[in-house]
Formats: sequence, structure tokens, C-alpha cells
Amino acid sequence: MKNNEHWELSPAKKQNFFKTPIVVVIAALALFFFLASCTSNEQTGDEQADPDESQKDLAEINQFEAGDFESPDICRGCHPEIYDQWSKSKHQYAWVDEFYQPDYLKASKETDGLTDVFCGECHAPVAVRTQQLPPPDGSLFDDTSKRGISCDYCHTVKEIVEPLNVMTISAPGDIKRGPRGDGEASYHEVEYSEMHTDSVFCGSCHNVKHPVSRAVIIDTYDDWKQGPYAQEGVRCQDCHMTPGPGFEKNPGKSSPMGLERDHVATHYFHGGSTFFQKRKGNEKQEELAMQMLQAAAELEAEAALSENGVELAVRVKNVGAGHKIPTGVTYIRKMWLEVTVVDDSGGTVYSSGHLVEGNHVDPDTEFYRKTFRDAEGNLTQKSWIAEEIAYDRRIPAKGYDQQVFEILPEGLSGEYQATVRLMYRSMSQEAANEMGIEGLEVPGIEMARTELSIK
Repeated sequence: MKNNEHWELSPAKKQNFFKTPIVVVIAALALFFFLASCTSNEQTGDEQADPDESQKDLAEINQFEAGDFESPDICRGCHPEIYDQWSKSKHQYAWVDEFYQPDYLKASKETDGLTDVFCGECHAPVAVRTQQLPPPDGSLFDDTSKRGISCDYCHTVKEIVEPLNVMTISAPGDIKRGPRGDGEASYHEVEYSEMHTDSVFCGSCHNVKHPVSRAVIIDTYDDWKQGPYAQEGVRCQDCHMTPGPGFEKNPGKSSPMGLERDHVATHYFHGGSTFFQKRKGNEKQEELAMQMLQAAAELEAEAALSENGVELAVRVKNVGAGHKIPTGVTYIRKMWLEVTVVDDSGGTVYSSGHLVEGNHVDPDTEFYRKTFRDAEGNLTQKSWIAEEIAYDRRIPAKGYDQQVFEILPEGLSGEYQATVRLMYRSMSQEAANEMGIEGLEVPGIEMARTELSIK
């Protein structure tokens, strides 16, 4: 199990548990002891096998002292280019992210600290493993813990127990693990690690289930695993650790003293965080994020006359993402279609998905996103109280979604021009307002566009 020993069933769940028919409980216990006896019978003589590390409590296994994980500044000495890429990545900002912190602290307060370690596992893994978290305010953090998902955390993972909820086993020390084992370093040992070449490594963080309700919070890895790209052998690293969208080789050296390679994995870890990177002033990272968004989707549109006017059918195709779009924290993100139809004089005769007062998107717009339902059955974007998925409209890899817009201009005649844009926000304006960051106005990013004439 992961570090969820702090979690317990809510009173309602406890009540339901104790209402379980006794016959079901007896049957479950019988099955448990049967399986236990089968396992025991596989052992020979008086020898008793030591439990495998993957079956132990990971919280106990992953206990280290402050300083056991090395500062990324040490890595910078031999890997300056990789360090520079990482230092402006979302991985580096995982803990100090101005958009993450307000949500994290709110979740901590509303759950009496039950989310502190659970969320911290992804955003501050070194702090969790060195008992510097909790408290949630980070007041015990050393500098390395503040650096988010840093070099020494990733390159000292020795086992992925399961690609879910950061179920990893760390082994900080002299051995640094990575996708190659043929190099030599004067400062540390180098060891080949197959899991560092596999998407399963990414899945340990990019797959999250609520530790009590088991509601699927983030399913990016499962999306990929069940989709066409996994079957074709395309890994997460092939898109997110290369110089641009899709696989593009990056020849060079991982260190000035290293071997010449036909491809060195980049450490930008770029996704769709255009807005975030622009606020940070990271132009290269902003550009990469924009390229990823614009390579993800294409639009097709056709119009047909009907008895009520014109039906405009718009198809959104996921052509470039190895997972559903949008992905990640899709209960905060929004993707939608903006439609504008003008007549031959330039007057607007139809619009949908446009902004209204307060920089909000028209609430009647159909969004591509996911939302949850809480224990009382109410819709919520708070992942920490999610009981189940209430709404999920996203577009799978190499899949599509179609929306039909009924355009009813009075006295239909002449020629009309339709412009359709696929828009994206990394968070809603509502979520931004709740963060209390002054002047935070979330822009809409155009992912794709198409235009057509309607006669």
C-alpha cells in the first residue's frame, strides 16, 4: 500500500460496512484464509520466505534522512544543459507552483491534513521520503525538497510497484539509474534501468486514484496504455522528452564528458502549460507547450440546410496526443468549441462558446473535461472529496467527437462565413478567482481553427 495509513473510512462508509450481510463477511474471510493457505503451501520445509519489498508498506520502506537525496545543483556541474531544461520545467515547479499551492492548502484544511502526504507524494516526493512533509506549509523543507520532482528522486527510483499513486521504491545513494548503463561518471555509479525506458515510470505519478473512494482522479497513463500508441510501441518519453511534438531526435551528449549519442532525452517535460510558462517568462517552454497544444487536434466542419435553417457539424479529432484530450487535472482544465457565423455584411448571426462578463466562457457551452460528484451527490471540481466521476467528455487518442450547431438566421439568404476554433484553458476563470491571485486573467489558447462558407 502507498502512504495512505493516515486515511480512514468516513462515518457513512463505516456505517455501510457494518450493514454488510454477515454471510458476505464470512465468505470474504473464508476466501482470504484460503488464499493465505495456498501461498503458505508453496513454501517448503520450515523455511519462511521474506516478504517482497513490493508487498511491504511503502511508507516504511521509503524513510530516509534529510540530505539523503542530493541537490539538483550538484547534478548541474556535469549535466548543465539537462539541468537548464529541467529548471524551467513543470517538474521543478511541482511544489512551488502558484496554481498548485492554493488548492493543496485548501484540500489540507478541508480534510484535516489527510491529503498532505497523498498529494505531496507527486509534488514533493523528497520531502515525503525524508519526513519533511507534513506540515503542509513546507516550513520543514530543505532546499532539495522545495525543488519538486528533482534529478535525484527520479534517478534513484529502483522499483515501480504499480503505476499508480506514486507507488515507487527509492534507493538514494551512489548509484544513479537511467536509460543507459554504458557511461562512466567520476562522481557516481551508472546503472541501466529498464523501467526508465518505459512509460510505466511516468505512470507512477500520472495515474491517480482517490485513496478512499477509488475515484479516478488522473488517468493519463491508463489512457495511453489502453490506446493505440501503446500498441504501436510509442512511449510517453517519445513525445514529452524530445525537442518538439512527436518524436524528434536530439543528438548530443548528456554531459560534456559523456559519450556522443544519436538521441539525448530532453528534460523540458513539455505539455500544455502555455499560460503557466508565459507567466514565468520561460519563452522556450511556452513555445514548446504551444506546439504541443496545436499539434494535438484538428477540426473538420460541414454545413447542411435543414428545415430549421443550417446545421453546422464540427468534428474534433485527436491527431497528436497519445491520451485523451484534455488530460491530467481535467476537472480544472477546459477545452471547447467557439463558433462564429457572420453574414455577407459582417454582422454576427450566430455565436457559441464566446466569453461573457468576467472573462468566463458562456456557461451554456459544452466543455471537453471531467467533473466529479461528492458524497452528497453534488457536482464538484474538488478532487479530494470526489466519490465518482459525474461527467467525462474527452477525446481519446486517434478518436473524435462531433458537435452539431443549429444556426437560425432570420430570412436565410445570401452567403455566410463560419469560423470555428478549438479553445483551451489550463484552468477555468472560476478556479483562478478562487485562488485569490490578484489580476489573474486566464487566456484562451487556440488549438485549431477551420473556416467555411455557407450558401
